[in-house]
Amino acid sequence: MYKLELKRLLKTRSTWILMASALLVTLVLCCVNIFGAYYYSYDGEFFHALDATEMRRIVTASAEGEWTPERIRDVFAQIAGVAANRRGIAVEGETNDNYEIVTGGNNSGAASIAGYTNTFLRSIPQVFDVYMDEIRPDMAAQYYTQRKAYIEEVMTLNYGPAAAEAALRLDENTTEPFYYEFGFGTGSDTASTLPVSLFAIAVVCSIICAPVFASDYSTGADDIQRCTRYGCKRLGRAKLLAAMTLSAVLYIICTAVFVALTLAVYGDDKTSAQLALDALVLIDIDMNGVLVLTLIAGFLSVLAMTAFTLWLSARMRSSVAVLAVALAVAMTPTFLVILLRESALGDWLRLLLPSGGLGLGTGMFVDIQIGEFLTIGSFAIWTPFVMLAAPAIETPLFALLAKRAYVRHECA
Repeated sequence: MYKLELKRLLKTRSTWILMASALLVTLVLCCVNIFGAYYYSYDGEFFHALDATEMRRIVTASAEGEWTPERIRDVFAQIAGVAANRRGIAVEGETNDNYEIVTGGNNSGAASIAGYTNTFLRSIPQVFDVYMDEIRPDMAAQYYTQRKAYIEEVMTLNYGPAAAEAALRLDENTTEPFYYEFGFGTGSDTASTLPVSLFAIAVVCSIICAPVFASDYSTGADDIQRCTRYGCKRLGRAKLLAAMTLSAVLYIICTAVFVALTLAVYGDDKTSAQLALDALVLIDIDMNGVLVLTLIAGFLSVLAMTAFTLWLSARMRSSVAVLAVALAVAMTPTFLVILLRESALGDWLRLLLPSGGLGLGTGMFVDIQIGEFLTIGSFAIWTPFVMLAAPAIETPLFALLAKRAYVRHECA
């Protein structure tokens, strides 16, 4: 019966159109990620797409490796010398990930490193709470020590002593010195394009699953199906498994295409997330690990959204109503980030929804770097943990509720 229900879903032309749309959106976003890169050299030469990626790779070759305190101090000393000679880069204020300036002379390596690793450079005044031009070489060498003090101060101020203690406990296992290399995490726009792709996949899965039960209710086909020898319990289980399988396979195919093309162009990335993202990344993880966590969180959220949509479909007779509610829930985390950005209630609602690991401006790529905690009294939990745990619990919960609603519908 499971195979029959799966074939029934795949026989619908709209299902194939929707799956093709999800794959097309994934390919478009992947192309934006690859061919949207650009690079300006100091002499005004412009590079685009694959040429820009290759130039970044060449310019940043000397930046790869461990960033020890001594290396940080030496680089800042060289940058200060370049700036004094009016031949260097402007490091104060906002910088752009796609803009690097290369200088000539003996300081070209230091200047190119400074121009490319602007995220890391921003984290230094971030933890010292000073402007970039006030960073002295000896001060920069204390970055790792000051970072821990900064974490404690920020967590205590925003979430209380319990969160500060939990944050420092998480950060204990962070490997220092941090490591840098060129890859997808530091050379591409994966952090912006991948979450959009995951959200699009979730929306498509919800659209596909909305009529699984509801359409049979509205047409009366359900009354006939319940008269078969298998009964409604087995039929409901088959429908659930078929819909969940389709969503899982679609997610795996789309993300596999995105990741494969991205890694083929940029390569993997062992850069410490504290360098590539923010000083408030609290676990020992590189960009490869961040990518894996993002994919896992997305997968769990897509399954949770699928199960939630099936539960709605088992309770409602209108597929349009099911889809409207499902899309509203899918979009809610994005609206909560905008409307309740500083609110603890907004964070709780956003993360406890089935779509908590999806959305625009939210998701694992965002939460892992902003150092947010959910607190209840003296208890504090890091938001990425909630983002993984909530959908893992909600998926079987909503699946069971959907089956129960479908079986009980017989008596309605």
